[in-house]
Amino acid sequence: MAVEVLTISLEEDEDKVKGKDLIAGDENDNQIVTVLDGGDLEDEGGVYVFEFWGKGTPTEPGAGPGGDDEFYFDLSGFDDDFHIEVKSFDERDCFIFTNFDSYSVVNDVYTFQYTGSDGQPHTVSIDAVSQNGTGTVCVVVCFARGTRIRTRGGEKLIEGLKAGDQVLCTDGVLRDIKWIGSRVVPKPELAAHPELKPVRLSRNALAKDKADADLVLSPQHRILLSDWRAELLFGEEEVLVSAQSMINDQTIRPADDLEEVEYFHILLDGHHTVFANGLECETLMPAEMAQHALSAEERSEILTIFPELAHDLSSFGTTCRMTLKPHEVRAMLGS
Repeated sequence: MAVEVLTISLEEDEDKVKGKDLIAGDENDNQIVTVLDGGDLEDEGGVYVFEFWGKGTPTEPGAGPGGDDEFYFDLSGFDDDFHIEVKSFDERDCFIFTNFDSYSVVNDVYTFQYTGSDGQPHTVSIDAVSQNGTGTVCVVVCFARGTRIRTRGGEKLIEGLKAGDQVLCTDGVLRDIKWIGSRVVPKPELAAHPELKPVRLSRNALAKDKADADLVLSPQHRILLSDWRAELLFGEEEVLVSAQSMINDQTIRPADDLEEVEYFHILLDGHHTVFANGLECETLMPAEMAQHALSAEERSEILTIFPELAHDLSSFGTTCRMTLKPHEVRAMLGS
């Protein structure tokens, strides 16, 4: 099976087709692509079309049509507003976005708000439906192996939990796990894409003895904070903040010692927070179920449990608390 590791740059292209820049690949290969900002665009709101990354019939054993392709966008390195359209994709091709402030989903269009390398707010959107099928858009929100979750029967390792077990949510209600899954991110992938590297919060990172032990989370995983400054600045007693946005290189820092990580995802009937090593952390949102961390089979399982999500992801509801952007977290924490 041919696997190609590529780096491409988005830039203003004089050879446009109907006003759109074309980003072409090899339809027969599995391609792992890091996408970079190639410079300031001449026209804000440019449209980039990704084509020839897969075709209608399988060409490689064990892969989807035309191979399985991955596209990594570290948005902290971009400073433009742009839109992405895709052609010739299948459900096992995936766009992975990291270092964004927030995102929304309307039908099949994902819109990410991010703070660019110029320090200014920007937006990138992507339509996940192609002419040849639907790819996936990825947001990694998960717990690492070894995390202890508070359940009806006390603290249990996340890798020992299963659908039907009851977890204690931070509002005091016991709720059934509707689905739980995991994926190992191996050493080569972490080395190639350090933006997927987990973040470690030391036991006393947020308050003395608040956590039972160090906690390892994916970078975009959000934690519930209760802080008087949140109410003063944002009018909310409790807010959700990503692990990535709290990195201080002291008590909260990338887990550089981990050569690989196994991420776990818990889905409840609604978005909630649970106790993870004593800290209050979010559960999975359906808009995030189409991420690279889940297989097509696992996504199908979730849609069997919540069939209405196939047509309307918003039917699941909103996040359980207000979500802060990284610059808002820095303002609140004074960092």
